[in-house]
Amino acid sequence: MILSPLVVIGGAMAGLGLVVAAHGIVPARPDLKDVLARMDASRLENLERPRRTTVPANAMEKAGAALLRSVGESTLRLPHRELELIRRSPAAHLGRKLGLALYGLLLPVVAVALATVGGVLIPFSVPAVAGIGCAVLFWFAPDLQIKQQAVEAKEDCRYAVKAYLRLVQLERAADAAPTQALKRAAEVGEGWVFTRIRDTITRAELEGISPWDGLKRLSVELDVPELGAPADIIAIAGEEGAAVGDSLGAQARSLSGALVTSAKAAANKASEKMVMPVAVLVLLMTVYVGYPALARIMAS
Repeated sequence: MILSPLVVIGGAMAGLGLVVAAHGIVPARPDLKDVLARMDASRLENLERPRRTTVPANAMEKAGAALLRSVGESTLRLPHRELELIRRSPAAHLGRKLGLALYGLLLPVVAVALATVGGVLIPFSVPAVAGIGCAVLFWFAPDLQIKQQAVEAKEDCRYAVKAYLRLVQLERAADAAPTQALKRAAEVGEGWVFTRIRDTITRAELEGISPWDGLKRLSVELDVPELGAPADIIAIAGEEGAAVGDSLGAQARSLSGALVTSAKAAANKASEKMVMPVAVLVLLMTVYVGYPALARIMAS
C-alpha cells in the first residue's frame, strides 16, 4: 500500500492537533523556579500596589526612569522616605525635576528672544548664565515641594494611626487574639495607610515574623513613630498575655491630644501670616478714604 504525501502530511497534522489538544486539556506541571519566585516574600512586587507595577505614564517619567537606570539611586540621593509618604515613584520625581530644569534653562532664552524682537539687545552671556542658574534652582524645587507634601502626608498618617488604635482596642475588647486584632482592624479601614498596614501584616506572615515586628519596621520606613506604638503594646499582649485595651485607649487619647495641639499651632501660624496682609489692606483703605478729605482741607 502506497501512501501519498498529502495523506502523510494530513495524518501528521491531525496527530499534532490531538497532541496540542491533550496538552491543553491536561494541566501541565508548573515550573518549580516560577512557583518559588511567586512565593518568595522578599520580592516586593508580590504585595506592592498596582501603581508600582505600571509602566511610566508620560514622557517625563520615562526620561526619569532612564536617568535612574543610567546613573543609579545612590548617585542621585533621592528622598525615598518622603516619596514613600506621598506615594510617588522615583522615576516620576526625577521626570518632574528634569522637566522643571529644562523649563528653567529655556526661560531666560525665551525672555531674551522676546526682548530682541522688541529692539533690546542683550549679550549672549546673560541668558546663558541665567539659564544655568534657573535650571539649578528649578532642579531642587521639587525636593522642597515633596518635603512639605511629606509633612502633610505624615499628619494624615497620624490620624489614620489614631483610628487604627481605636479599632485594635475594639477588637481586643471583643476577645480577639493579638494577631487577629491587628489584621481585622486593618481590614476595616480605608486609605493608603491601612493598605500599607495590611500589606505589612501579610508580608510579615509570609516571612514568618510577628505582625507587630512588621508594623515597627513600617513605622521606621515611613518615619511615623506613632505607628510603632500599637506594635509595642500588642507585642506585650502577644508575648506575655497581658490585657492591653486600656493601654491602647490611653495611647489613642494621647495621640488625639497631640493632633489637636498640632492643629491649633498650624491655625495660629496661619493667623500670624495673615497679620501683615490685613494691616497693609487696612492702611491702603485708610489712605483711599482719607486722602480726598485731606486734599480738600489742604486746598481750602
